[in-house]
Amino acid sequence: MAGAELALGIIATVDLAFRYGKLLVDTYKTFKGAEADVEERVLSVEAHWYRTRQQVEFLQKIWSTLDDEFQNIQIRTLRILVGKLEAAVAQIERVQKKKDKDGETQNKTGIRKLKYVLIKESLGKAIQEFESWQKVFNPSWFLIMKVASPVIDQELEDDRTEVGSMKTARGLRDSLKKEPQIATRIFLPENGLVLANRTQIPFSTAELIQRTPTSKLSILDSVAGDPDVNINILNKDVRDLARKLSRADALTFGLLECKGVVKVVEPTKKKIVSFDFVFNIPEGMQNPKSLRAILLKADQDLSLSARFKVAQQLATSVSFIHTYGFVHKSIRPETVLIFGSSKSTLAASFLLGFERFRMAEGRTMRFGDCVWYKDIYRHPRRQGLKPEDEYIMQHDIYSLGVCLLEIGLWDTFVVYQDEETTDPAPSRLLSVLQDQEEDEVKKATLVKDALVELATQMLPSRMGDKYTEIVVTCLTCLDETNADFGDDSEFEDEDGVTIGVRYIEKV
Repeated sequence: MAGAELALGIIATVDLAFRYGKLLVDTYKTFKGAEADVEERVLSVEAHWYRTRQQVEFLQKIWSTLDDEFQNIQIRTLRILVGKLEAAVAQIERVQKKKDKDGETQNKTGIRKLKYVLIKESLGKAIQEFESWQKVFNPSWFLIMKVASPVIDQELEDDRTEVGSMKTARGLRDSLKKEPQIATRIFLPENGLVLANRTQIPFSTAELIQRTPTSKLSILDSVAGDPDVNINILNKDVRDLARKLSRADALTFGLLECKGVVKVVEPTKKKIVSFDFVFNIPEGMQNPKSLRAILLKADQDLSLSARFKVAQQLATSVSFIHTYGFVHKSIRPETVLIFGSSKSTLAASFLLGFERFRMAEGRTMRFGDCVWYKDIYRHPRRQGLKPEDEYIMQHDIYSLGVCLLEIGLWDTFVVYQDEETTDPAPSRLLSVLQDQEEDEVKKATLVKDALVELATQMLPSRMGDKYTEIVVTCLTCLDETNADFGDDSEFEDEDGVTIGVRYIEKV
């Protein structure tokens, strides 16, 4: 679609979205004053539409700053919104027509009890559709904050909304600057966690901590002070990551809000042993479990929609860590925490395990380890003690693909005898690891090929063709034949936005 067509397309699409959105909200407002649960749902629809309208109005104002590929994905996403709004309007109109046709005498609330069921169903469906669309739209909308443009800065400055997406967007934009306007205290007192009660989360890199018996629970995740890494560079990267995560919208970004970092110092040598990140637990979230722990006891009766939700949230987490300008380097089920709530045991997931993270444009150290249960999540050219390639964002995408394969199969690649086991074994799905190939790179390539084969053979019947395609795209993202990610020269834009757009579009 050419630039002129995209410009006309956004005008027409936004006009339709606003028309249907206003009609939907105005129609639902007529049900205000009904029973409390109906009233609550009406307010929820209004809040969702207010947030959506804010984001779309902002998108209109900065449209010219986006390249054609970015504009194209926004138009397609907005057309999905129009379809959902149109369907919601049609549904509530059917409810109204049914009421009029029945000729019922209205009671003092204006709605007979018999109609409450239909209205509540309609409202619930509208809320669900808003929420599902926001999950698709948010990564690409917030990615706009990486685009270097004075137009975006000015529009954010002009909009002083102190709640919702616009406030989050200003915080994200500010955190991406080399010199943020809002100062944030990052490093906490070195003795701040000495007396804290700690509980290791099984099969996870994280711990639950509580500073005092009356304080709230937090999550602790450590980054080791590796002797092979320049401690000053690591200190800066830790500060930058913590500063950015201190303003994260946890449930939107799939990244926990950072409360601060404690430097753990070895007493005799006065060297930094680790940087302990402390994260807040979102309101209403409880009982965190690692994705590995859940896969080890996988409930095979779990619905497909629940698996899709876990997969989508993990993909969102990866998208936002890249939006922040970092590569993760350790994406695997042990670094994913899933919290329960009063409504679901799989309410929300978050990516942790920043043990090897670095700035995306920073210098990468070509050293690693030979730990097989970590290597299976690494691209073949990033395995072993001396990885061949420097780390780039596509390596994270490969790791995501392995995790998405496990989620799709709803089975684990790594088996532990119990929570205390430090020597896990490959599951039956990884028989390829028994191969006697001595060349490390060749063996790693065999594992990759086996994972692709697992995906193509087993996923279609379980998760569908589209999910299978996404997993294979991730696993082959660095293959020269991969049309989406294979050509590095396509992603050499200054802002690092192009690969983010492609990732959102394909994954």
